[in-house]
Amino acid sequence: MSFRTRRTAAALAVVVTSTTAAGCGIAPTGVRDGGEPAVGFRPSTRLYFVSGARLRAVTRPIPPLTLKETLDLLMDGPSADERKRGLRTDLLPDVHGPLKVSAGRARVLITLPPPRPTPAEAPQPPTDVPRPELSLGQLTCTAAGAVAARENIDPDAVTVVFRRPGISRTESFHCSEFPRG
Repeated sequence: MSFRTRRTAAALAVVVTSTTAAGCGIAPTGVRDGGEPAVGFRPSTRLYFVSGARLRAVTRPIPPLTLKETLDLLMDGPSADERKRGLRTDLLPDVHGPLKVSAGRARVLITLPPPRPTPAEAPQPPTDVPRPELSLGQLTCTAAGAVAARENIDPDAVTVVFRRPGISRTESFHCSEFPRG
């Protein structure tokens, strides 16, 4: 094939391609704004507060914290917006003062401060029904979620053990033992 023939064939291919593309029915447009760029995983911290007689998860858009920092944030209670949505904490009457925490891959040990002294005439809760309080549920689910996120495991695979100074008995829970919703 001669140089002239190749040049003519190339020119013909450009004309055919241009004609075909022009006839596809798509009208030219100007520059369009596509909006904000796509965002993948957004770091967050999950806390559990009480709504009615159930635990309710709240996700705060802050980077994941250490386990101790996460529990300290829980101890601060719900934000004003969360309180407006009917969330509360049951931690304050039972748990006061700093918590001591340690954690492994699927186990958390929380050492609670000693309970506040109660007046002798104050009614005591019944002791014959072993029922975890929602305050322990808040701590259990928040701690289990923090460890599970760090270890990339199911939160219900995390056992949370509670110890109180002066009391030899420990209690352990999984988040699934508490009513959530």
